[in-house]
Amino acid sequence: MAIKGVKLKYLLVILMLYVTSTIGTLYMLFPYTILLFFNRKLFHKLCDFSLRIWFGFAVYLLEEFCNIKIFMHVSKINNYESRKSSIVVMNHRTRLDWLFYFCILYRLKALSQIKIILKDSLKRIPGPAWAMQTALFIFIKRKWTEDQNIFNKFIDYYNKIEKKFMILIFPEGTNMSRDSIEKSNKFADEKNLPRYEYVIHPRVTGFNYIFNRMYANEQIDCIHDVTVGYRGGKMPERETDFLAGNMPNEIHFFIDKFSCEKIFEDKNEKTNGEILEEWICDRWQKKEEFLKKFYQQEQIGQNYETKDDLVNKFYLTMYPIFWLLIEELDPSSSK
Repeated sequence: MAIKGVKLKYLLVILMLYVTSTIGTLYMLFPYTILLFFNRKLFHKLCDFSLRIWFGFAVYLLEEFCNIKIFMHVSKINNYESRKSSIVVMNHRTRLDWLFYFCILYRLKALSQIKIILKDSLKRIPGPAWAMQTALFIFIKRKWTEDQNIFNKFIDYYNKIEKKFMILIFPEGTNMSRDSIEKSNKFADEKNLPRYEYVIHPRVTGFNYIFNRMYANEQIDCIHDVTVGYRGGKMPERETDFLAGNMPNEIHFFIDKFSCEKIFEDKNEKTNGEILEEWICDRWQKKEEFLKKFYQQEQIGQNYETKDDLVNKFYLTMYPIFWLLIEELDPSSSK
């Protein structure tokens, strides 16, 4: 029986992700925990392997099952690869940007490196929340005095286990909506700044703090600036839009890399915080100009090289086969 406003195809995607994340946690991640007492590095390597398989399954469902076309455009000026860890800053057009970005991480072979900042309440979701905690995602309480300690704890732990990672940050703080646009416009008017139509004015406190902590630990060597744009179909503003099948035909990710040395090369007696605030605000102004051309269908790809030939379709199809086998081996799934 159909549920009003919900398409069976997309409901099936959510159910498959939920079931596989729960099974994977119980029968793969949980047994690894004994290694925490003997070999933490091996524990995290095994967890990364398992999580990479699950994230890859999500990519398969989005691209092959839901037929969403993902395009990765990389700056011709700088190689996107980094030697150390990095911060990924992205405009937050919809509440599903992070999920679609998994498709880019698959192409970059960095599925197990991503660390996402989430609301603390999500830790209470059985199954997926257990996997996200094992993946060392960062859960914050939106209370700055407490969140500082949380950031310190995770970043220092990454450093202790010598783990290369990417922290995904949405400097806008929230996705674009009527309320967030009104707040952004009010902020712009108060600060005598231009109103934006395609992005929201960024916040810098959390970004500055995380960067400076990683920089002090010598963990970071660059920032990846990602601009996401949607074309065709419908815009999935929130999770319910996904269930309703309101999906775009194409999602384009434009990736630029900025080395820390480049960002700080002209200090002029300014603090790191002041330099970073100027840099992030400048990038968001450029995003506004860039996305205006993108949505007006103007030619904008001259500075980027499309890298979609990196997708290995044969390898990608191994992910659902793996989870089908795991499902068969799960005792609770037997009739």
